[in-house]
Amino acid sequence: MTNPHRSAARIQVATTLRRLREDAGIPRERSVAALNCTPTKIGNIETAVSGIKQAELEKLLDLYGADDETREDLLSLNSEAHRRRPRSKIGGMIAPWLRRILDVEASATEALYSSFELVPAALQTEHYARAIMVGGGVTGEALEKNLELRAGRRALLTDREPPLRMWAVLAEPALRANIGGPGVMLDQVDHLLEMTELAHVDVQVMPQGAGAHMLTGTTLTLFRLPDKLPSLVSVDTPFGAHFVDRPDQVEKTSRWFDHTRAKALGVEESRELLMQIKKDTR
Repeated sequence: MTNPHRSAARIQVATTLRRLREDAGIPRERSVAALNCTPTKIGNIETAVSGIKQAELEKLLDLYGADDETREDLLSLNSEAHRRRPRSKIGGMIAPWLRRILDVEASATEALYSSFELVPAALQTEHYARAIMVGGGVTGEALEKNLELRAGRRALLTDREPPLRMWAVLAEPALRANIGGPGVMLDQVDHLLEMTELAHVDVQVMPQGAGAHMLTGTTLTLFRLPDKLPSLVSVDTPFGAHFVDRPDQVEKTSRWFDHTRAKALGVEESRELLMQIKKDTR
């Protein structure tokens, strides 16, 4: 019997395995042959309906040509999915935990985002993203690799079919934070206004002085996933993202997000405030 609770760890293993297989151009039939199993089992693994044993995971990672860092990260994460304590891994130009977040995001149908400090990655301009990364000490080749990934996240809103549905609630101070200087912030606000013209992108602004709300002081994203996968919440911390997967906590976060966007300015009022911030930034 499969575990009815598909944990964040299991879902991340599933979405990353599917991405690795597709990147390698390998049909599911070869995965079936590698594990000597049924096509249903591969489908269940890739949708996190069922977990995968370490030995089976190693076979698929061999088949997909996973690099050493990805291999170690997924094997460690799969231990967590089986309720064994994983080893911590930090390093590399692209942190494995970030790569897994991107796999979850790329699989998502909808992302609900709330922050007092930052514009969500998928809505960031290159110069804004660069200023954030440089401010965080990322330089050289690692900076360029991370910016390349950031461009891929923007493409989820413009190049994917169907595109990612994005609903972001941003605090007004985040839009006046002068990240990268006035010119960078002006371009960023311009970009937000342009993106809100898309039917699948909504941005609401929590005006300065609005007071506390359910998500005050927190930067998080609630991902709605396809294929009957449960929703996941990613909470940003200085050490990477922390995933919340318990259904009751995810449901509570969804209610908190509804409360927060109900308190923020409406979509059209937010556009008006964005235009005013644009004038103020000149």
